[in-house]
Amino acid sequence: MNKLLPFIFFLLLIIGSCSSTTKLAGTKNYEVKMNLEDKSGKFLVVREGGMAKDRKHVVSKYRVYSVENGGQKVLEQSIVFSTPGVLKKSIRLLRPERSQYKVWFDAKLYQTETSLDKKSKSLVIEMKSPEKQWNGRRTFPFPGGTGVFCYFTQLVDCVKYTGFIEKAIKAKAGKMPFHVIWDGYPFIQEQYLNINNEPFAAAVLEYDGQTNEKDYRFSLNVSGNVIFYLFNESYEYAKIFWPAQGYSLYHK
Repeated sequence: MNKLLPFIFFLLLIIGSCSSTTKLAGTKNYEVKMNLEDKSGKFLVVREGGMAKDRKHVVSKYRVYSVENGGQKVLEQSIVFSTPGVLKKSIRLLRPERSQYKVWFDAKLYQTETSLDKKSKSLVIEMKSPEKQWNGRRTFPFPGGTGVFCYFTQLVDCVKYTGFIEKAIKAKAGKMPFHVIWDGYPFIQEQYLNINNEPFAAAVLEYDGQTNEKDYRFSLNVSGNVIFYLFNESYEYAKIFWPAQGYSLYHK
């Protein structure tokens, strides 16, 4: 851990130096439609995000539709809320607050909700499903480390809010250590292989150069997996590739 401290400090300086130029990064309202392909087939994805109506939270929504019957059947959906905050008095970040995730396996609903218990510094998870082992309430203490946590389905908005993406692209270098919260826990572990069976996972996002298509590529190392996030010249993400899972998400 001691070897990591100077690196984290360097990261905080990088993010802090550009916080004023990325004040609204990750809070602009948007809605995009994307294609999803994985080992189970092809799907339509609709992503929405921006400031919530109360102007106090950043909200991100994610819905996966079947492409059959006009794409009207929802197979998976999530909504997460985070609160804009500051770390070390200068680092902008989104603090996770609550989430709801639903997925349908064989037409049966599996649901998990997370919430933040500030008093115990823990993540509370409520599960509802047709199976006994995936019901009830569990509590997980937040792990120590960088102090930055991002819901998986809100990861792009969460990281952009810190200013890291823009700064790393301009510098053509940079790493950001943080923790991923699997807002789909424990059901995402049933869909994708080799993911740690806990709601938290230590992660590092690193600038990884520019593609032949002029997109900027970042690699996310998490839970023994590498996921590639590609951004265009406007710092808007265009594609996600998760090779180990045969997963591709790209604009229509």
